[in-house]
Amino acid sequence: MRRLAILLIAALCGLSFLAARQTLSDFYTHTAALEIEAWSRPGFRREANALPQVIGRLGRALAVAPNNAWALEFMGAMQFETVRGATDPQAAVAAARESRDSFRRALWQRPTASQTWVNLALAKQSLGELDGEFFAALEQSVRYGPWEPPVLLLGLQTGLGAWDLADPARRELILGMRDRAVQRDVASVNRIARDYNRPDLACDPKAPKSADRKACPRPSS
Repeated sequence: MRRLAILLIAALCGLSFLAARQTLSDFYTHTAALEIEAWSRPGFRREANALPQVIGRLGRALAVAPNNAWALEFMGAMQFETVRGATDPQAAVAAARESRDSFRRALWQRPTASQTWVNLALAKQSLGELDGEFFAALEQSVRYGPWEPPVLLLGLQTGLGAWDLADPARRELILGMRDRAVQRDVASVNRIARDYNRPDLACDPKAPKSADRKACPRPSS
């Protein structure tokens, strides 16, 4: 009986230790998230060292709890932000690979995160990895976020970038993203179509909103 009590106490101490590590990791992640949120405020000017500082906080969060999905999702996004501002091609590729791997690790912990799936697809596209995992990531983003405008618009943008490599089924997946997104934001859908030189995929902004929006064409190629 005494031995059982000792084992139970040891187990409780272990759980408390893990909970404390998770709490500390979440604290670092929360402070990083607040900083990231501030960047999008009107008139806010981000300092040059802000991105490395945020990545450092997220690194501390992951040092404490390596499988913290929240921290991994933010880390992947910030690593991809590094890609955008990189002037050294090798550094950009290295950051894109780190971003891809962070998103992969996050999805192991939180596989229903639609935004992370589409972010994974975007990171892979930046590396030229338009493979089965890339299209599977797009499919999963739609599966878990079928009506989320940010996911659909980024998925449409990413999908059109791989249109020539997509088979008919995958093209239908991309068009399905457009057909859902257009019900919320037809202007953005048409802008993306123009950006990718696909005016044939644009939709009539005056057409009534419906699940089968007839004003959106179905191209043959």
